[in-house]
Amino acid sequence: MIKGVIFDLDDTLTIHEDLYNINYIKTICKFFPDLNIPRNEILQIIINNVDKIGTKKYFNNYYHNVKFGGRDLLWGDCGGYGNIPQYTKKIQSDLRYEIWNAIIENLGVKTDVKISKIISYYIEIMWTGIKVFDDVIETLNNLRHYKLAVLTNGMPIHQRRKITSSGIRNYFTGKNRSIITSAECGFGKPNSIPYEVTLQSLNLNTDEVIMVGDRPEGDILGANLLGIKTVYINRNSETIKDIAFKPDIEINSLNQLIKII
Repeated sequence: MIKGVIFDLDDTLTIHEDLYNINYIKTICKFFPDLNIPRNEILQIIINNVDKIGTKKYFNNYYHNVKFGGRDLLWGDCGGYGNIPQYTKKIQSDLRYEIWNAIIENLGVKTDVKISKIISYYIEIMWTGIKVFDDVIETLNNLRHYKLAVLTNGMPIHQRRKITSSGIRNYFTGKNRSIITSAECGFGKPNSIPYEVTLQSLNLNTDEVIMVGDRPEGDILGANLLGIKTVYINRNSETIKDIAFKPDIEINSLNQLIKII
């Protein structure tokens, strides 16, 4: 009997991926309005530098255990406990300056604008842009009698602020509610440890929960390996090719969830 539901956060409950691209461009347009480069090229330059410097350089030691990228530190706070928050706290300032300097250099921009102003502006607009999908609030209301948890790869303060800013914090705090981040566990999905920590926090067994997520290679695989029933929210009608990533159930809207528990 299903007694609890574990949700991924980014692009399952909150609209996440598009937010990065939108606010990258918004930041560049703010400080360099006369830049004569197509927006898709600007975006690719930004993404390349974030990946090269942030993910591959600074997060090389953690990338296989926790799916972190430099983009998270460009706007996310460091906080909580564990080896990853301690590590990111030490590099946060250097990483931000190095990435933005590289972006400006690769854009061919000569400017007197202080990098600190760009960093502050980007952080400010990112916090105001988080929102949930249209089907989330109704779904969470329908599931209020179940134990509910968010299991998300990311830093504690970073992810909790996204949950708060998007207006769903009250659904995951209090009795029979939980928010678990990979940084607190020391490992990220699909590693089994975050799932086990989440089950302990809800006081439930693997056969008493379902895992709902949008990432087959993370959310679904990790739960599959533990024998947790999996629900893949496939909003974009993508095809899963690897059998290890196959969910028990596939849906295209969270409104379908209450009918299948």
